[in-house]
Amino acid sequence: MNFISIDAVSEKANISLFSNDECIFEYNDCKNSSFIPKAINLCLSKTDCKLDHLDFIAVTIGPGSYTGIRVAISIAQGIAYSLSIPLVPISTINYIFSQINKESGDDVIGFPAYGENLFYFKVKEGPNSKGDIKNILDFRDKKVFGVQLEKYKDIINYQQVDFCSKSIGLYAFKNYKELNTLDLNIISPIYLDNFISKK
Repeated sequence: MNFISIDAVSEKANISLFSNDECIFEYNDCKNSSFIPKAINLCLSKTDCKLDHLDFIAVTIGPGSYTGIRVAISIAQGIAYSLSIPLVPISTINYIFSQINKESGDDVIGFPAYGENLFYFKVKEGPNSKGDIKNILDFRDKKVFGVQLEKYKDIINYQQVDFCSKSIGLYAFKNYKELNTLDLNIISPIYLDNFISKK
């Protein structure tokens, strides 16, 4: 199977082109999400793959960059619709939970929130638990798994998770059967606000 993986959660959106579980080209330098179409074309032009050779598209749906996620999902939906191929939506939360030891005691998965706050989930409660927000200082020296938390590395015991289009693509390929969908209308961004409003 040929597919493209789009990560718009990271600081710079990035794209990988796969043939089965082998990444055959990566583009890691999108200045912003508006460069995603150019990056996709570049990935295809640097290989023998054409757009209509794609069997599916994997795309991150958040939480992450508000604008980046919306743009990436729209682009992925447009391509998938035009080619009548499925999408594989990847939740940042589920992906990170899949990469860590679930028996991690009081460890948390964290996402940057407004100000000096951290939006977090307790690892032992699993990916479907309710999140909460606390000041980053409440996590001093605690183990926090996540992405884009480098600025807090002197406060927390930051455990950066490998998160990029290549790692997302491998996860999508491995979990294709359970995650793929042709119903493009059910795919929408996951925002941290969604979890806060549940409280």
